[in-house]
Amino acid sequence: MWNNIINTALLGTGKKQLTPADLPADLTPVAETIMKDKSLDAETQFLHIAAVMLNYRQSGVNPVNNSGVPLQPAPAEERPYCSTQAIYALQDALDMDLLPLVTYWLEACHDKGQVVVSEYIPVLLDTAVAQKRIRHLAMTVCGKRGQWLSSMNPDWQFPFAVSNEDRWQTGSAEDRRQVLQEIRQSYPGMAREWLQQTWAQENISTRTEFLKIMRINISEDDRSWLESLQEKNQKVKDEVWALLKQIPSSFIVQAYWQILQGAISRGPGQSLHISLQLPLDKRIIDSGIATLSNEKNISEEAYILFQLTGSVPPSWWESLFNADKEEVFLLFEKDDLGKRFIPALILAAGRFKDAAWLRLLLQKSTAFYPDVIPLLPATEQEAYALRLFSNYPQDVINYLSNRTDEWGLEITSEVLKWMARNPYQYTRNFFDKHVLQLPPVITEELEKLAPEEPAYQATWRNTSEHIRKLLSCKVQINKAFK
Repeated sequence: MWNNIINTALLGTGKKQLTPADLPADLTPVAETIMKDKSLDAETQFLHIAAVMLNYRQSGVNPVNNSGVPLQPAPAEERPYCSTQAIYALQDALDMDLLPLVTYWLEACHDKGQVVVSEYIPVLLDTAVAQKRIRHLAMTVCGKRGQWLSSMNPDWQFPFAVSNEDRWQTGSAEDRRQVLQEIRQSYPGMAREWLQQTWAQENISTRTEFLKIMRINISEDDRSWLESLQEKNQKVKDEVWALLKQIPSSFIVQAYWQILQGAISRGPGQSLHISLQLPLDKRIIDSGIATLSNEKNISEEAYILFQLTGSVPPSWWESLFNADKEEVFLLFEKDDLGKRFIPALILAAGRFKDAAWLRLLLQKSTAFYPDVIPLLPATEQEAYALRLFSNYPQDVINYLSNRTDEWGLEITSEVLKWMARNPYQYTRNFFDKHVLQLPPVITEELEKLAPEEPAYQATWRNTSEHIRKLLSCKVQINKAFK
């Protein structure tokens, strides 16, 4: 019957007219009434009948009764359901459409060993369709009922309940990347062994990506395998070099040190003797040491020494000069050329994870080094960032944004005070992304952080209210899963 409506619409009422016989018997009286109304032209009559037909068609359909389709009941849940308070918090996170808060909720529910109530399973699985990063979490939190439902919808059939080893062997590229990263964090040796087993089958792009992950917990145990690699692709070779340059016992770091021992020595008293006659072999150049200076006032030879100094453990200078770290620092600081190598010592302390040397060097530094400070405890990182915030506000904010833990109250206050004076640079979108890093206690300070400029005050009030709303949801989640 609906095909008759479509055909008439395509051909036009001048070529094809509907008749009562084209319609279901229930609609015949209505169709006859419309067709007898001579005040309506043929097109209007057709539209009236089509409208009646559409309502009839949508008013109810009997389901197909197919007794051949087996449907087993959902298995009983093995873990407890989350509380009503937790559901309210989840609903708030979903209403705000913020993935960080939804992920935070899923992690909290998972850590508590609970599952979501049945009504929220479809919305969480639909969210996981678009957000691959939360699929495993979502399936875990959806419990047995989620697994049962996902078997009926191809879109929800995510890989689930497989071991890390199975994910590594058969998973997608993203799955394998995540597994290698997780294993490298907890079992670095196992991660290396797994990668060794599949290395010959990996393509260039995957090799490059996996070698970047190997920077996590890089150690002496990785040296033998890395030094044995004979890679032809330059990108892969660069990543191998980057890893070897973090292992003190590697042949390349030892080669760097051999050059430095011949070039920099302790002179009489508190002085350094620096020779710029450097013997370089091809391996040094191949490893990424640049031979052309990128600064006008530093020679090529001095620039090479700078790079080499940044590529050996700073503690080695203590043995070479028979001095403690404070004395070594003074030797470099008092030399006209040596003091230009102090930034290289900072980079070296970060590269080789020497917190004692890094702490000493950063106390003396007036520059901001965001890449190395994660080696220090969070409180020391923030104290250093606070000291330099007025000179490097953007750099400090970028550093904080890349952290995953919650910021301290003092640095958060300083950062938000600065943002309040630059309200169009840091909008709601910024706080949506970084709500998990903001400490909830900052809500008590928001009014005090308002800018003095009247033109910015209304914007900051709106932003403050948004921040309160975000943190309120975060607090709800925390309370729900105490």
